[in-house]
Amino acid sequence: MSKQFTKTKDITINQGCDDCRLFPQQFNKQKQILVNKHDQYVNIIRRTETNEFSVEQSIHFKTYVLFGQLSQDGEHFITWDDSSKEIQIRKFLGE
Repeated sequence: MSKQFTKTKDITINQGCDDCRLFPQQFNKQKQILVNKHDQYVNIIRRTETNEFSVEQSIHFKTYVLFGQLSQDGEHFITWDDSSKEIQIRKFLGE
């Protein structure tokens, strides 16, 4: 028997239009956080010790054109968007 994925939970995030740019989801095992982009929002989702998932933070940008990367250690989240035309660096503030 082959292993298969089974859906265990739905997570509600900030909604918007379906015209989203490519922004791959990123999971940091050390911090147990998932970075997910939808529409003009980047959602930071945490997996708890009981394997539940909850949206910890939702960052709103004023554009769909948005690129971002979580650092390898999960301490920093770096973005660039065409509204601000700036590279923004956010630091992880705690568990």
